Amino acid sequence: MKPLASLVAGLAAAAFVAGCGASGPRMYEVSGAVKYDGQPVPDGQVIFTPADGSAPEGGPIKDGRYTVKAREGLNKVQVRGSRVVPGKKGPMGEDWVEAFVPDKYNDKTTLTAEVGSGKTEHNFDLPK
Repeated sequence: MKPLASLVAGLAAAAFVAGCGASGPRMYEVSGAVKYDGQPVPDGQVIFTPADGSAPEGGPIKDGRYTVKAREGLNKVQVRGSRVVPGKKGPMGEDWVEAFVPDKYNDKTTLTAEVGSGKTEHNFDLPK
């Protein structure tokens, strides 16, 4: 009876491992330009969140460009931008940095992007 129990346990483990393989949505490297009010976003972050609600993927925006790995399919896109405010300093003398991209493009975004084969460049020219 003990060999039968070992066989059943082994088959159950094999089925579990097979179910946890590399299946699932494919990831693609997505890149593009990000502008706000006609100007490149100097620094910030772009975040792709799959429509199915799975974990978001994000990456930095630098000099108006970004590259990030995102899941295949429809993604909600958030854009967060920051910039140095000329002539304004923080309490320790550091440059004052402000978030300047409005909520309608980040916390309350309606931006979307379809990611997949042949759908890996997404540019965002966000009006004020």
